[in-house]
Amino acid sequence: MPRSKEVSQRMRAESRAKILAAASQLFASRGYFACKISDIAHVADMSQGNIYWYFASKEDLLKTILTEGFTALEQMTAEAAKHPGSTSEKLTSLIERTLNLYDAQMEFITILGFLMSHSGATLLEELGFNMAEIGARYHGNLIPLFEQARADRVVADIDPPLLIMLYFGFFNGLMLTYGAEWPDLPKDPLRSAVLRLLGHQTEI
Repeated sequence: MPRSKEVSQRMRAESRAKILAAASQLFASRGYFACKISDIAHVADMSQGNIYWYFASKEDLLKTILTEGFTALEQMTAEAAKHPGSTSEKLTSLIERTLNLYDAQMEFITILGFLMSHSGATLLEELGFNMAEIGARYHGNLIPLFEQARADRVVADIDPPLLIMLYFGFFNGLMLTYGAEWPDLPKDPLRSAVLRLLGHQTEI
């Protein structure tokens, strides 16, 4: 009995997700340049031909992984900025959403850090990513929140763009330096540390 259209679509989606998961794991653990399509096929437990049926090349895989990661980051900042409540409650929501995102996107952050340290923005630009524009979008989502937090004296009296840079620099630095230990880091001290970095005087 032939498969239904719905079953076929579900199986294709599952295969595609399996390939992306294998590629993300390998790019994060071995580095993008050290991986081959054959390595990804082995981890995904499928033929190289099947990989190429879904993705034209290793670069295509990388581009897809990065696109999904950047989209998740932009969505997170947009949702945090729209969180209801006081400025302190919005800031709390941002911190929680950031911790959750870094937990879920640990491989993406690791891959991005590897690429930036080895090829700067060159490869990313070749893949069609303008890092200045990408950063401007998620920074733009958070500018109103940090402007209001500054006005309400919830954070230090520092220009909001710099506060946002300090905020993400804190998390990126931890992830890139201690990525393997990230899942085991206690989250309460991280929350307190980032609040102190932003100039918050009391817990929120």
